[in-house]
Amino acid sequence: MTEHLPTTAEVAANFTELLLAGDYRAAGEKYWAEDVVSIEPYPQADDSDCVYRGIEAVRARNLHWFSTHAIEDLSVDGPFVTGDHFALFADMLIFHAGQRTPHSQIAVFAVRDGKIIEERYFHP
Repeated sequence: MTEHLPTTAEVAANFTELLLAGDYRAAGEKYWAEDVVSIEPYPQADDSDCVYRGIEAVRARNLHWFSTHAIEDLSVDGPFVTGDHFALFADMLIFHAGQRTPHSQIAVFAVRDGKIIEERYFHP
């Protein structure tokens, strides 16, 4: 029996559901490919890299970010699916260093074999 690989639309829908439920870690663990690449528009404050290659690097980046930040409110437009990509437009309230800051971003994801192989973030 052949294993069903989720379509890009199925990945996009479930990934978005997990994010909206606050299950950020579960979303990544379920859908990141081992060779996932995550691209930020600029380095994190204490990191010199904008590109994270491989699931371990992406996990470490996320663990670090969530150790100092919290998402208190999240709204998402999308997913918008085209071919093997999907995009999300997100608005959120981030708590960091004792302050709440509104934040908006666009995230574009590439999917292969039911897994996210690239995530690219656009934000000010």
